[in-house]
Order: sequence, then C-alpha cells, then structure tokens
Amino acid sequence: MTREEQKRLRDLEKSFALACRSVGKRRGWKRIAGTYYQTRDGMLYEVCFAQAPAGAGKRETVWLRGKPLALDELFWEVFHMKEDAAKMPFSFHVNGAFTAHVLTLDCWDVELLPEDLETSADRLFAEAEEKISAQSFPDIPAFREAAAKVRGQELNVVLCLLLEGRYQEAAQAIDGALARHDSGGFVRCTDSGSVSAMEDARDWCAARLAEEAV
Repeated sequence: MTREEQKRLRDLEKSFALACRSVGKRRGWKRIAGTYYQTRDGMLYEVCFAQAPAGAGKRETVWLRGKPLALDELFWEVFHMKEDAAKMPFSFHVNGAFTAHVLTLDCWDVELLPEDLETSADRLFAEAEEKISAQSFPDIPAFREAAAKVRGQELNVVLCLLLEGRYQEAAQAIDGALARHDSGGFVRCTDSGSVSAMEDARDWCAARLAEEAV
C-alpha cells in the first residue's frame, strides 16, 4: 500500500468518525473515549468499531456489548469502592478501570459509502439498535443465563446470583472459581496483602448467608 493510499484510508477513517459523532448524537448515543453508549431499561449498551482488517479501509467491524447497571453498583459495594465510585461521572460505567465486565452481544461488519458516510454511520447505529431490541434482557436471570455461556464472565454470573438473592448457589460458584484460581479479573491491595474480587464476593456472600441464618 502506497503512502497516498494509507493517507486516503486515514482520512476516510477520520471522516467516518466525525459522521458517527453527528449521527450518534442525533440518535441518542453518548460518547466517551471512542465508545458510544446508551441505557435502556436498566441496561448499559456500548458500541465500538474499527476498520476491518480485510476491508481495504471500506468496511468497519462493529461490536455491541452490554451489562445491567446493577452489576456495577453491586461490584463497587463488594469490592469496597462504593464511596469512590459514587464520586465518578456516569461514564465511569463505560471507561472505568474497575467496573463489571461487559458481555459481547454481537459483532458484524458495515460497508462504508465514501460518498455518503452519514448514511453508513446511520446504518451502523440502526443495526445496533435493532440488535438491542432483538437481544433485550428483561431481568437479571436472563442476563446471567447469557453470561454463563461465555468464558470470562464468571464474576458476572456470581454478581447476578447475589443480586437475585441466590446466595447458596453464589457461594458454590465462588468456591469453584477460587479453586481454579480465578480472581474475577480484579485485585485490590490492602495493608495485609492483595485481595481478589472473587474473594471479596465470597466474604460478602458469607455475610448475607449469616444474616439469613439469624
């Protein structure tokens, strides 16, 4: 690829990004650090995209991701950062380093129309919104069932069980994760050493079980 072709692709990418900002805003999507997001019925949905490797610069690969906002709220409580998280803007749900994992709901390609990038951008968001409507999660159990099928979502499954009040099942899931040395993907430092999110979840769950036993 010549330098001129590389420059043409970079210019196309920049122009498409600008078109997405305009169209996304019009369609009710907010943006932080290159990720577009909106909330629906207690769910956070995210859309991000990049040039498709095999698309010769004329195709974007789009990822649609989501999670219940309640997962973050519980995660922050379990992970001993509720007060700090409360000081953060809403966008912390999207770009915060310590938030519950999002679940990838779909991935697809969008063809770019260099002569009409706004139409391409509109098609991107329209497809995302159609997929959201088709894959909506009416409640926490529905999200948990979807998360349980995906590797790396073990902490989310535990958080869902805790939100549902299914503490015995959560305790079993946590014990299984800890036996596999699964930290849940997060570790915090304390004066006596490091503590993983899964260990914090174990202690939080144990406290709820103790309350039920009283």
